[in-house]
Amino acid sequence: MKFKDYAVLTVGSICLGWIVADSKSQSHPAEIHQQIDTPVVINVKDKTALFIGDSHTSNHSQGWQIQLSKTVGFKMINASVGGKTTYWMLEQAVYKINDNIDYCFVYGGANDMYSSHITPEEAVDNIKGIARICKGRNVKCVVLTGFDAVECTRTNNPKYGPKYSKFQELLLTQPIDNAVVVDTRVVKRSDCWDGLCHMAPSGHKKIAEKIIKDLVFQKI
Repeated sequence: MKFKDYAVLTVGSICLGWIVADSKSQSHPAEIHQQIDTPVVINVKDKTALFIGDSHTSNHSQGWQIQLSKTVGFKMINASVGGKTTYWMLEQAVYKINDNIDYCFVYGGANDMYSSHITPEEAVDNIKGIARICKGRNVKCVVLTGFDAVECTRTNNPKYGPKYSKFQELLLTQPIDNAVVVDTRVVKRSDCWDGLCHMAPSGHKKIAEKIIKDLVFQKI
């Protein structure tokens, strides 16, 4: 099974679990069969979404998190800060995730992979930690892979692209309890403003649209 196929399967399976968990009535077997065959659009209007990330999520004017929230009706809390690693994000999760949060979106790893001492495995473990905190608070956790670093970045660090790719591979193949992993490697080099692929509005829009498509969110 290819990584892309695995990601689609993972997203579909967990989203179906969310739908069943949110249901307030028993479904007839025929209705359950129909749910499996036909994607159910999820209405998240007025739900509260927490965004934990680095500079790729801290664009406060045209960022993907803003476009996503406006399109589906999320009440947005953005806890993202440029230059931070997944260790910092895990710390933020401890303090920011509470019973008033419905969704937590996690987009990190770029600074970890640029560093010489943080491994892809360590970064994935930190994200798994965030997912565990979400589970304890009954918060739906959504993890983004980020852009394709090999295609999109142009840096003097030769290890950055391969490390980032390894990190994404682990996200897509290792089970992360209570989390949906969305493959957001839809950004092209033309969507990047600089060598580290800080995105133009077109890149942010592509990520927002990919999330809406994969999670079958209803647009308002």
